[in-house]
Amino acid sequence: MSTINAVFDIAKTALLASQKAINVTSHNIANANTEGYTRQRAVLETKNPVNFGGLFFGTGVDVAGVERIYDSYQTIQLRDASSGLARFETRGSHLAALESILNDFDGSGLSTRLDAFFNSVNDVAANPSSYGERAALLSNARVLTDTFNMAATNISRDLVSINSQIEHKVDAINGLAARIAGFNGQISTIELSGTSANDLRDKRDLLLEELAGIVDINVTENDTGQVDVYIGGSFIVAANKTSELTTAADPRDPDSLSLMLNGGTINNRISGGSLKGDLEGIAQYKDARDRVNLLSASIVKEVNLAHSAGYGLDGSTGADFFSPLSVYANANSANTGGAAITTGTVTGLSALTLDDYEIRFSGPGAYNVVNLETDAVVTGGAYTSGSAITFDGLSVVISHGSKTPQAGDRFVVSATRNAAIEMGVEVTDPRKIAASATLAGLPGDNVNAMAMADLREAVSLEGATFGQFYNRIVTDIGTAGNDARINYEAQNNFTQELRAAREAVSGVSIEEEAINLVKLQRAYEAAAKVMSTVDQMMETILRLR
Repeated sequence: MSTINAVFDIAKTALLASQKAINVTSHNIANANTEGYTRQRAVLETKNPVNFGGLFFGTGVDVAGVERIYDSYQTIQLRDASSGLARFETRGSHLAALESILNDFDGSGLSTRLDAFFNSVNDVAANPSSYGERAALLSNARVLTDTFNMAATNISRDLVSINSQIEHKVDAINGLAARIAGFNGQISTIELSGTSANDLRDKRDLLLEELAGIVDINVTENDTGQVDVYIGGSFIVAANKTSELTTAADPRDPDSLSLMLNGGTINNRISGGSLKGDLEGIAQYKDARDRVNLLSASIVKEVNLAHSAGYGLDGSTGADFFSPLSVYANANSANTGGAAITTGTVTGLSALTLDDYEIRFSGPGAYNVVNLETDAVVTGGAYTSGSAITFDGLSVVISHGSKTPQAGDRFVVSATRNAAIEMGVEVTDPRKIAASATLAGLPGDNVNAMAMADLREAVSLEGATFGQFYNRIVTDIGTAGNDARINYEAQNNFTQELRAAREAVSGVSIEEEAINLVKLQRAYEAAAKVMSTVDQMMETILRLR
């Protein structure tokens, strides 16, 4: 109805609407530097008009709601980009650490020590009767084995550290999931009452981005404003409930962890986040460890075979130069039987392939031995507790008590697994270095020393010499590290572009908010002026009476 009271009501709605809009603008300004804050805007709408005298008159303005200036697609893009960035950053840091362990830049790496060792062998071959050259050879051999020991120790130390980081990140993931589920409940309760939960949504989005930095996630939102979060296709947050991500020892490799969610292993389904970088780092470390062990074992095998064929100055023969290789045997943690490997020895060095093997039981009384490199069955037969199982220069004894082996039980057997960390020099007396090929040739016969020296250029390890094989290890790590750095730089640029695009839409501009504040102030003053005018009109009418 077009009356003075109606005009008064219109002015009042204008005052209230301007006040609420100023409140929103003030909130934006206050949070201009708040991480994860999304700019908000008061949504104004006209109130329903009324019909008076055949004409429709407006009844003022109302605040329909407070909305976030938000692009969900940008948020998803930024979340995924952050996940990729964290992956490459973490992977790169692990590769840089691995490079520092195996680098030869300061002349203290394996390549330098290997050259020094074979140079000393050549020196003995050039002067086989000299005690000084022999002592120098033993010294350089000890330095070489110490370098192998240190490299293996450092790799094992870093593997333990990375696994510890993974466990901490799993705890962080579970904590974030619980907080996201808590915000789900709050947001749903608030928004079902008809009120926007903008600030809570901002806080939840910030947690989701933080979670994506640890592990790549998929997020879906339902009609009540709650989100479900999936890792590797398995949910960790469903509305206000969570599943727990846990770690378990890998049954086939005690140096690796299995990530378990809702009863399944998800390692292979993780594709982003720092957790993926950790998993890739572990894979790189394990590959380097296995190749360094293989190099160490191959050097021990070939040098010992050559050395044992010769004679020392004291007439000794058949002696190893380096400490003999030991046999690593590990029962799969998923085994259900009661059998265990009690002993493992190298019985024939020349027959040793340096491949890893797995003894697989098909039942309590039968087994097969499988070469893990070729996946070929090398032997098999009936199992008897305490009896030796021999194959390819190895002998393993498996025994059991009251509980026999069960079908599916497995045992890994390796002559290389501990080669680098256990590598040592067996010869302690320089006179026992077997430089001569015959007893009659002492002391000047250098034939056996020459045979040992020739091992330097012999192709004996995956189509490469010892030096070439080590260079491949270093080159592969360097190439992988360079790839990680390139990927990180590209991903970082992409992430920064996405963040800038998001800020352009959702970020707070102080200048823009200041202009909006002046506009709202003028609107508020105008509404107040209308009310003042209406008040004067009312007084005039009252005086007329």
